[in-house]
Amino acid sequence: MATDLSIIYTNKLWGDALRALLCSNKDFCVGHFLHTDQCKAGALRSKSIVILETVYPSAEVLRQVKELKTSGHYVLLVGYHLNNEFLQLLFEYDLDAFVLKTCGKSNLFEAIHNVDQGQKYFCAPITESLSKRLHDHQHGEILTTREKEILLGLVSLVSTAQIAKKMNISEATVRTHRKNIMHKFGAKNYLGLLRYACRNGLLHTPNEPFCVGCRNKKCVPAQNG
Repeated sequence: MATDLSIIYTNKLWGDALRALLCSNKDFCVGHFLHTDQCKAGALRSKSIVILETVYPSAEVLRQVKELKTSGHYVLLVGYHLNNEFLQLLFEYDLDAFVLKTCGKSNLFEAIHNVDQGQKYFCAPITESLSKRLHDHQHGEILTTREKEILLGLVSLVSTAQIAKKMNISEATVRTHRKNIMHKFGAKNYLGLLRYACRNGLLHTPNEPFCVGCRNKKCVPAQNG
């Protein structure tokens, strides 16, 4: 019996090419072919495998994944290599598979077969990235005391000049520490730093309300203090 698939695309050309590829394989049946703006989880077949194209990390992608999973679908994300923070958020929504567009069709077919059998699948570049991150974390690649002080200033929206003056170091040194911190976290902006630090309990600052509105229970005393 052919595996029931739905395609939700952003780029029509890419979507057409993917549909042609899948329809050429007798093991697959494409039941729905929708642009991301037209997608409604309730309109898709129950328990189908949804191949969702993503171009860049966004709240909209997270919303779609969450909505599809809540509706009982399996979600296979196809896109470019996203940052580690975004991958972590996708895992929290129980993403079933992720294949990079740079991978071959064999990886895509394997991902579909794995998900159809109730298994997760993540292509090699992503698993390697996650494995390295886990290895680094387990082997002590954490923030130094000075980096934690600088991170607290960054997420509190203190300027580089103010941080430098308070710590009696140059602004260039602050920028270097900031670069190192972002590399360790795999983050690309201040929001990424804030979320990662908060989620992983790296900042032990119960009296510093740096994370207003956060749902992390660890931050509740700070917000109420």
